[in-house]
Amino acid sequence: MVHHLDSAIPTQTDKESPSRLGCPKDLQVGDIYTHTYHCLKCSIVDRETEKIYSDVIEAKSRGVLFGCGHGAGSFDWKVAEIAANKNFWPDLMGSDLHTVNQHGPVYDLPTVMTKFFHLGMPLTEIVRSVTSSPARAYCLNSIGSLSDGMDADVSILRIDECDIKLEDAVGQTRNVKKRILPVAVWRDGKNHPVTVPAIREYTSVF
Repeated sequence: MVHHLDSAIPTQTDKESPSRLGCPKDLQVGDIYTHTYHCLKCSIVDRETEKIYSDVIEAKSRGVLFGCGHGAGSFDWKVAEIAANKNFWPDLMGSDLHTVNQHGPVYDLPTVMTKFFHLGMPLTEIVRSVTSSPARAYCLNSIGSLSDGMDADVSILRIDECDIKLEDAVGQTRNVKKRILPVAVWRDGKNHPVTVPAIREYTSVF
């Protein structure tokens, strides 16, 4: 897994210098490029042209996996919208949840799922990106599906109407009308309580 943020290795390489190291150009099938939708200098998009770099598209087409890895600084609404316009969805929808971002902008994994649902990502792909795809990517053979013989890891979710503003990592907000919420969860057959985070009040900068 590659954490490619404030890096000297370019996202897009010069085609006239094929020997130059690039990321994700030099990643291989099954490698993971995380923090995909950040807006730092190693962004996957050219902000002037609003296009995804060709090295990024080529890497995804040959089997490099792209993860969200939202975190406290790695999700930008504008970058995600440019990618969404090209149906460039995350293969793995990680939250990168920790103490700095649990009260915003991440909150929890269903909130990250909500953001991509708002962007137009098909629900079936969202579910796949938080279940079978990461299980396969990390070679976790006993989880990721509801098949016979698998660990009894079960999450029940619902989609509610809402009217909330969800922020990204740089303070931009979008008005979200549908929210994915947890109803119940079992880990290895044991039921655990669920909580719904309170969303902070934000005034959109756009």
